Amino acid sequence: MALFVGEFDLVVDAKHRLAIPAALRELADDQQDGPDFYLVLGYDRHLWLYPDRYYRRQLGQLQKSVLPSRSSQRLDLMFAMARVIKPDGQGRVVLPEKSMQRAIFSDKITLVGNNDHIELWPTDEWDKHLEEALPRYGQDVLDAGDGAEKASQ
Repeated sequence: MALFVGEFDLVVDAKHRLAIPAALRELADDQQDGPDFYLVLGYDRHLWLYPDRYYRRQLGQLQKSVLPSRSSQRLDLMFAMARVIKPDGQGRVVLPEKSMQRAIFSDKITLVGNNDHIELWPTDEWDKHLEEALPRYGQDVLDAGDGAEKASQ
C-alpha cells in the first residue's frame, strides 16, 4: 500500500491538466498499487486520488453480496462520480470538468498526501485549514498516541 505524505502547490492549466509530482508518484508501487488513479469526490467535497489497484481492493471489501442493501444504495453517488484517470509519461492527468464542478476547487491547488490517498485542496483553503489546525496539532498527535496505546493493550 502506498503511503502518501507531503504538500505540493500546483496550478491546473486551461486544459484541466494537473502534473502529479514525481515525489508523490514514487510513493506508490506500480506493481502493487497500479499505475493509474481513481478520482473520487471525498466526503468533504475535495477531490481525492487513490491508486487504482488499491482502490479496487478496498471496494471489494464493501461488495459482499449482489443483493442491494440500504447502506450500499447510499454509496451510489460515490461510484457514479468516480473516474479512472491515467497519468501520461510526465505524470500529468486530465481532470474531468464535471468532477471539478462538483468539488470545492480552484486552479491553484495544493496536493496533500493523506495516508492512502492524495487530496486536492484549493491552496487558499488549505492555508486557512493549516492556520486553524496548527494550534491544536500537538494535542491531536498526543490524542492519537493515547488512542493507539489503548488499542494495543
